[in-house]
Amino acid sequence: MKKSILFIAYDFPPILSPESIQVQRRAITLAGNGHRVHVLTCCSQPDFEFLDPALVRYHDNLTIHRINRIPCEKWLHYLCAGLEITDRKFWWRFPAAKAALRLISEFNIENLYTHSTPLVNHLTGLAVKKANPELNWTAHFSDPWTLNPYVSYRSRLQKKINKIFEKSVISKADTITVTSDKTRDLFVSGLDADASRIKVLPHVFDPALYTRKTTESQKKIVAHTGNIYGLRSAAPFIEAVANVRPENLEFHFYGRMKDEERRLAEEKCPELIKFFDPIPYLDSIRVLSEADILMVIDAPLKDSPFFPSKLADYIGAGKPVVALTPLSSTTTSIVRDIQKDLLVADSADVPSIAALLRRIEKADSSILIENGQNFYNMNNSYKNIREALINE
Repeated sequence: MKKSILFIAYDFPPILSPESIQVQRRAITLAGNGHRVHVLTCCSQPDFEFLDPALVRYHDNLTIHRINRIPCEKWLHYLCAGLEITDRKFWWRFPAAKAALRLISEFNIENLYTHSTPLVNHLTGLAVKKANPELNWTAHFSDPWTLNPYVSYRSRLQKKINKIFEKSVISKADTITVTSDKTRDLFVSGLDADASRIKVLPHVFDPALYTRKTTESQKKIVAHTGNIYGLRSAAPFIEAVANVRPENLEFHFYGRMKDEERRLAEEKCPELIKFFDPIPYLDSIRVLSEADILMVIDAPLKDSPFFPSKLADYIGAGKPVVALTPLSSTTTSIVRDIQKDLLVADSADVPSIAALLRRIEKADSSILIENGQNFYNMNNSYKNIREALINE
């Protein structure tokens, strides 16, 4: 029997973000298999967000409900950013919860799905669950909450408040979904979460977006899409390229990089590393389709639980994937599953990266394992999504 479900997700197309794209793919997958999907999201012109109208998709079983902009919305973002409770969208829980309760009543909705980031979606779900205990609630975490190494709270009080909210969400949700086994293990060991209620829902790619390679270049093009920021660093990679100076490779970066690292590349190996401005998402998929090899750069975090969403897009392109990442990371586990040849080097180890560069000059598409592509294919994800999100 087909069921109804309400998605609560601040990020949804036309917002351009990894979360927006992945939420839409889950919504479209359920709608395409006969379920009635309602998505509650932000206004059509939100502050501080990049928009890409080309991302918008429609389906007869999918209805989008938007929270109207309120007059002081921009200032609430600034205020909540300083409070550091969930995120700068903390204020959104109040109009969103009110709208969600109305939709649940109006459309007799039986299932609830909240997706972070932003984390405020879960606080909205918590309020809705308290008002409707019979609802089946699934809370998805693309990244950890208080255990996220990228997040540093300014005070113990702020961290304590976030921990209280985090514990409430994890205890009240019927199902918790995460993107990797390592994140599940982290929740169990670090938060005493019930392992039986945690399921892994990885990022997926949409095979309909890719094209066949139409151009040939003298050198193999190694492409990286997306920004390199925070704990991630391209400096060790740049040093390795400058040391090896591979004759058969050219590296293309689409997105932002730290100014000092970009200057380092322009100083040491400008003929090998090329920089391009950020491009729309669908254009980035075309870049992946035309490249010969794809590269992901992770932060040097031991046992990193993060599953970069770009990695799912890389897998969809069907090209060899080179990963600069800790050997104990989730990225390493995924690359090991999809390729016969483990093209991985520690992201902070210049000699290891240099050795990897010498290897990838000889890499070809035959190192990919077709089963790896199938597992992360959006068209094959319905069963896992249904079991995690729909109470049957």
